[in-house]
Amino acid sequence: VAVRPLTPEEKKDGAKTGVVVERSGGAAARAGVQAGDVIVGVGAAKVTSPEELKSLIDKSGKTVALLIERQGRQIYVPVKIG
Repeated sequence: VAVRPLTPEEKKDGAKTGVVVERSGGAAARAGVQAGDVIVGVGAAKVTSPEELKSLIDKSGKTVALLIERQGRQIYVPVKIG
């Protein structure tokens, strides 16, 4: 998955925190993560930067629950790691 920080404009449009998915592939794509999704959290932890997302995923076990915001709705997407 390739992600980037939210732009100031995206923050004004309602997304408060998270990172934007630019490209989805591998396990994330198979789980349903799509380009344009905003990854808001990993489990109960909020994500504020791409580095924080990587750190939280690295600390997780074999499956991680990504909190995704898509079209104004938030859903958890379970992603198998490795």
